[in-house]
Amino acid sequence: MEDSGNPYLFYRAVRRTLPLQLDALTTAFRTVFPDVYLPQTFASTNVFLDSITYEAQRREQTGAVEPVCVVIDELPYLADVDAGFLTALQHWWDDNKRRPNIKLFLAGSWLSFMERQVLDERAPLYNRRTGAMRLEPLDYAEAGLFFPNYTADEKLETYAILGGMPSYLEQFDADRSLQDNLLLTVFRSNTYLAQEPEWLLLEDLRRDVTYGSILRAIASGERKPSDIARAIGKSSAQEISVHLSTLQDLALVVREVPITEKGQVRSRNSLYYISDHYLNFWYRFVDPARSLISQGLGGQLWMNDIQPKLAPYVSKPAFEWVARDYLWRALRMGILPGHQHFVDVGTWWGGGDIEIDVMAVNADRQPLIVGSCKWTSSSVGLAELDVLRRDVARAGFETSGLHYALFSRSGFNQPLLDYVTEHPDERVMLVDVERLYSVS
Repeated sequence: MEDSGNPYLFYRAVRRTLPLQLDALTTAFRTVFPDVYLPQTFASTNVFLDSITYEAQRREQTGAVEPVCVVIDELPYLADVDAGFLTALQHWWDDNKRRPNIKLFLAGSWLSFMERQVLDERAPLYNRRTGAMRLEPLDYAEAGLFFPNYTADEKLETYAILGGMPSYLEQFDADRSLQDNLLLTVFRSNTYLAQEPEWLLLEDLRRDVTYGSILRAIASGERKPSDIARAIGKSSAQEISVHLSTLQDLALVVREVPITEKGQVRSRNSLYYISDHYLNFWYRFVDPARSLISQGLGGQLWMNDIQPKLAPYVSKPAFEWVARDYLWRALRMGILPGHQHFVDVGTWWGGGDIEIDVMAVNADRQPLIVGSCKWTSSSVGLAELDVLRRDVARAGFETSGLHYALFSRSGFNQPLLDYVTEHPDERVMLVDVERLYSVS
């Protein structure tokens, strides 16, 4: 909007009553469109919409070429206190959609609301949008740009903690260490990062302690519905099925199945993860330690509970998800060996204890690339390659033409490097942390 050079109204709805929101809307409107006479606060959102039309008509009559640009951010908070707003918006848009000088943008971070109440075929605004865009969090490499002075290891550790939300990444000072940033922004009361996770749950969800309990159980490593239910004192997975579904609708929890089963209507191999890294970190380490933090003992929390457990925390699922992102980046850049053209990347498990950390598949859900991820202080050697090959064989996958990828925090020992160099036909790709961040 700023780059366009046109004046625009940007209104971010908040959790307030309708009269307070109308008052804020009026102030924003008067500031951007001072030529429209408003003797009093908008009496309703209908009056606000009519005022947009009036300004558009005024510009048409005066020959002004600038469009009337309006952005309503966090739309769900406004619609929540004005039940008829979306219907009113529907009728107003039907009357004004042919006006070339009205540009209306609706945005909201409550994803299930935007999908069901704005985009769904049963929603008032269905089939009225000119376009729609879902903004995903930044990936690991993009998030790393916020910390140009960090080492590759530090960038990935920070990503495993903060994830890819720009507003979270901005809270850290790139000139401070990871520990110092945590002490200043997370291990304190009343900071943005300290309070944000609770606000991600809607008010009615916060009143039901089951939701927070589920998130803490998942963050602590419980993945299967039955295990999650047992961890929070429920007798069966059925008792939390609605809660898990709601958390998925809110994009707070993601359900994963073996990549070869993805797309199937039902799978008994479901595992659940918290989708956002920072939310996962907060429920894993911060939420259980609130009393400690309130006493100003964040440094003790870091030294005793987090730092010793940081490596296994980063290892799964963050490092594995980073490996997936790397494969997508490498595919876009055309630097994958063997001209691989996979259609999806995930993980695979089955057959008892067999687990393949990373698997890229073709359209027939057959593996093209299989990978192992090691976030350890020891370099990876031939033994890890042998284990990966053995697991693939035990799982019964076709190995002809299959490529192997080893992802390692601490690089690779000389015997493995020599083997890969001397046997290019073995189709082995080695990716250390530096290489992860060299693909951009």
